[in-house]
Amino acid sequence: MSSANPALAQFIRSIPLFSLVGDADLNDVLRLFRPVEMSAGDVLFGEGDPGKAMWVLGEGTEVSVATTAGQNRPVVVAYAKKSDVVGEMALVDDGPRSGTAIVTQSGPAHQIDANEFQAMRAAFVPAAFKVLRKIAFDLCGRLRNTNDRIVPSGKAGVQTPALPPGPRPTKEMVDRYPAFKGLPAVVKLALAQKLEVIELAEMSPIFAEGEKTDGAYFIVEGEVSVGRNGKTLANLPAGTMFGVVACIDAGLRSASCVATGPATLLKMSDRDFDQLFSAGHRFAFQIVDLLARQLVQHLREANQMLPLPGRASGVAKVSKPVEKMLPAAPSEDDLDVISTELEVESSLSIELELDLTDFTSEAERLG
Repeated sequence: MSSANPALAQFIRSIPLFSLVGDADLNDVLRLFRPVEMSAGDVLFGEGDPGKAMWVLGEGTEVSVATTAGQNRPVVVAYAKKSDVVGEMALVDDGPRSGTAIVTQSGPAHQIDANEFQAMRAAFVPAAFKVLRKIAFDLCGRLRNTNDRIVPSGKAGVQTPALPPGPRPTKEMVDRYPAFKGLPAVVKLALAQKLEVIELAEMSPIFAEGEKTDGAYFIVEGEVSVGRNGKTLANLPAGTMFGVVACIDAGLRSASCVATGPATLLKMSDRDFDQLFSAGHRFAFQIVDLLARQLVQHLREANQMLPLPGRASGVAKVSKPVEKMLPAAPSEDDLDVISTELEVESSLSIELELDLTDFTSEAERLG
């Protein structure tokens, strides 16, 4: 598709954050960009402010990001220059900024308003989905780097015993994971065929730092402790997910996870997770949106633990779960979940499981 602004289109293609956006979706992204002129000393946002926009820096423009994190004086933690993005987590949610961004060298930039991007997400515009996927990739790298700064890798080479395979979950079990509860019945049915239930009766290791990924986990009941080299990085309650970093970036496990007591988990294999994460249908969009929001939450919590001059690394807190997925009314598009990555086993009688009143035209087509 041709662009009304070829120079801007070429500039966007040079920005890593938009590397997954193809030519067919480029005009949707172009409509988000607003040219602005930055002056040295401008404060783009302050620590603790809600996220309202992000910026892509142009030639000669520089921005510093500093944080106090409980200190008397701010500490610069990052510098940004041409083609770098500042404040991109605002595209995921409007949570508090973890630092203060100040323009240190004047120059051009483009601003993207978070509300306009949210409107694209709500309308399931593919370009927004692709940007969120790239943000999720980048967040995984930042989480790995942040964890390294909090505590060095233990590199103990511990191998945890494989968890015994579990049964497929019932619809009622899928409903017990808060974010899945509002999904259409057809999606829940298909999703259940790619999940298995892991029941742990007591404190149990799930996987160890340095191991290869075997899948992503969703906590239905209980608590999971995330740590490395003897230090706890996070305590995850029911409603959160873990193990997604290695599934997304295909790296080794960056931390060890242990159930602190009896727990019920839903597990999706790394292969099925990768297929879903990379798919282009609406439910895949909802999953990527959910993952990006949970990863942002994990990163904010990790940033609070970073050691700064004169301060040791902080104490892990209980994470906040993201309990709702991007809302969507039932649609015939939901049937894509069955026909692509989440194929329902042929032995299942879909007609007995689904309320097809939401899919009248599809039912008529199928006779």
